[in-house]
Amino acid sequence: MVTEDTRRVVRRPPAHEHILQLFDTPDSLGNVVSAFLYDGWEVGEHLLVVAKPRHWTRIADRLARRGCREADAIEQGRLTVLDVHATLPGFMRGQHVDPALFRATLGALVTRLAGSSTRAGLRIYGELVEVPAEEGNFEAARQLEDLWNGLRAQHPFTLLCGYSAAHFAGLGTAPALRAICDCHTRVQRNASDLLGSWLLNDERAEVADAG
Repeated sequence: MVTEDTRRVVRRPPAHEHILQLFDTPDSLGNVVSAFLYDGWEVGEHLLVVAKPRHWTRIADRLARRGCREADAIEQGRLTVLDVHATLPGFMRGQHVDPALFRATLGALVTRLAGSSTRAGLRIYGELVEVPAEEGNFEAARQLEDLWNGLRAQHPFTLLCGYSAAHFAGLGTAPALRAICDCHTRVQRNASDLLGSWLLNDERAEVADAG
């Protein structure tokens, strides 16, 4: 298993990575994601968040404690927050993802933000994949991961994808998890997330401190 300094794993990921993490609890998610976003804030990156509102409330609270208040960041033009439930239907057709609509909607936004953030960079936390995974639609989640990779090939950004570990706890979900993990440049785990750590108990997972 690869091991690194825990603070650096979460807070200093190399540029242009596509990272996956499984979370057991909202507290773990809030701690890790706020640290990930604050690291970008400190170096002047634009922050894009596509999340469930209840998750964003928790993340934003912890982000404010670190010194980045949501209202201030939005006013400065450095934070864009999207409700995943309002965003996802824009490019879903039934149980399938429409690649053209994805590129025309979210892809256009990422292109604009990446273009205006070329010096400092763009950092994204996304839960688009979390919603279909929650519904057991792992193929749609994998398709979305592939589309993120298509955008990443065109524009530089660092992306953290968050999933609830519970979605992969059922029998027969291991192949789906493996396929989704393979879409990422790095899979990291938090030792406090026991289920997530167990599901990712292989040589590709890196232990990360929640910070």
